[in-house]
Amino acid sequence: MNQHDAQTSLDDIHRLQARTRQQIVRQSFALPRVAVSALALFVMLAAIDLPSPWYYLGAALGVVVYGGVGIVCEHRAAVRRKATGREALFHGVLLACVMVAFAVGRIAASALFGLPPHGAASQAVAGAVVAAVVYVAATPLNRRVMRSIVRQDGGVA
Repeated sequence: MNQHDAQTSLDDIHRLQARTRQQIVRQSFALPRVAVSALALFVMLAAIDLPSPWYYLGAALGVVVYGGVGIVCEHRAAVRRKATGREALFHGVLLACVMVAFAVGRIAASALFGLPPHGAASQAVAGAVVAAVVYVAATPLNRRVMRSIVRQDGGVA
């Protein structure tokens, strides 16, 4: 193997690593996955102010759909990798931000619109709408952060 062949092989490896990293980011925050996850978050959070059996049903349905979307998408992924600590921290912070958006939306619904604290058209529904919209709207930023994490962690496991 001469120097030119070695350089060509290294260039191919770097090109394929870049494509793999792009695919990891693309499949992590694909639009269908984000949309269904936002819907699951909405159902889970909107159910908070419902009476007892409906609360448990809505919360369980939201958690199952949210977790199921993640499991199905990772199972069908073209590129698989082990989640890193930074990635887990990022997803934890993302969910914390969604919960803050929920709380702000709930407080704003009470203060601005005088929505009741319980029932079908309650503060939780307004907060859930805000949280779902924030989750979807943050997708470009989430992709950039995920791209940075994947680049720093070396791509695939």
